[in-house]
Amino acid sequence: MNNRRILPILYITVFLLTVSLCTSLIGANTNEPEIDSVSAILIDAHRGQILFEKNPKEKLHISSANKIMTALLTIEKEPRPEESKVTISRRAVTVDGAVSNLEVGEQYRVEDLIYSVMLKSANDSANALAEYIGGSIEDFVNLMNQKAEELGMEDTVFVNPTGLQEEGQYTTAYDMARLMRYALNNPGFERVFKARAWIWADQNEFLQNENKLFWSRDDVDGGRIGFNDIERQTSITSATQENMRLVAIVLDSPEATLDENVNKLLDYGFANFKRSILVEKEQRFRMLSVGDEVVELISKSDYYYVHPIGVDYVKEVETHIEDIIEPPLTKEQEVGFVRYILMDDTFIDVKIYPKDNVYSNVSMLSNIIRKLKEYKELTFLIAALIILEIIIIIYKLIKGFVYVFSKIKMKFKNG
Repeated sequence: MNNRRILPILYITVFLLTVSLCTSLIGANTNEPEIDSVSAILIDAHRGQILFEKNPKEKLHISSANKIMTALLTIEKEPRPEESKVTISRRAVTVDGAVSNLEVGEQYRVEDLIYSVMLKSANDSANALAEYIGGSIEDFVNLMNQKAEELGMEDTVFVNPTGLQEEGQYTTAYDMARLMRYALNNPGFERVFKARAWIWADQNEFLQNENKLFWSRDDVDGGRIGFNDIERQTSITSATQENMRLVAIVLDSPEATLDENVNKLLDYGFANFKRSILVEKEQRFRMLSVGDEVVELISKSDYYYVHPIGVDYVKEVETHIEDIIEPPLTKEQEVGFVRYILMDDTFIDVKIYPKDNVYSNVSMLSNIIRKLKEYKELTFLIAALIILEIIIIIYKLIKGFVYVFSKIKMKFKNG
């Protein structure tokens, strides 16, 4: 074989080896966890920033989504779950997974039913709550889908409140992340999600959270697990380290590796990301002329965000502040916002306010006259009261003079 034919082959071989080596190095530096669940997502609980995802929009049948939505809607619509009671219907208990042993015609507290849904995956309790809140199971399912639409869960359809396998019912890891971010802002739901156990006094039963990570990790502060098929399990787990709270959602995982998959996600998040301050309280953004004065424009609170360690992660900053503002202007009046766009396209809007009050250049007397002209009826009333007060004063003065004069006159008469 001559050199002319060998050289091109040699060049191609070197090129392919170089590409292969670079690809290997890039892959090795991503540091992303390898998990064997069908789908997964890791988010920052505060803003919902996505830190890791695997098939986040694959449509799956996930029973935990139904249980969480059922509990959330009940908590939102029943202000006194610790006092209110539900009368159990025959339909509610005629369901697979009726593990609460509810008796038809008996009454149970809403709070106990909520905990049994979240900790024990009790389908009879879920049906009972659906009938109580929605009037019927069908109407409650409508509420579930309305809430999903409101939250922007575009790839979610609910068919029942229990999560039992049913045609046409599905959700995604991405949609569940949206649901969890919203739900964790509700103090009532947060309390249930954090519960390791619950004592159901009426049933003489101790309910224990089946998420084992509560007892294997010190940072776990919320979670539940569930499944339709024992080899396709779901775990939703939150954990907090150094003021950064993450939520790991693992869908359709083999039972043997469920906890391992969640641990990989949480460890990856805490090792590679950090929660930092983006904008400090009273941070100055610009000066603005208002009338004859110049005022500082500032933020009124701290703003935080999550970013990869060592990277500021800000892609772009947009300013949306009015250029011309006429006095008067108060410190409570929002004059615009500054939008920080992150590398993952998450955006954070920082509201902007003046640092000081700026009053009108119009004199106080002119302001009073203008106000009086605006409110003529009030002006007439005030004028009438003033005139009446003057008349009363004059009357008292005259009465006083008459009294003194009479005293003087009497003194001279007797003198």
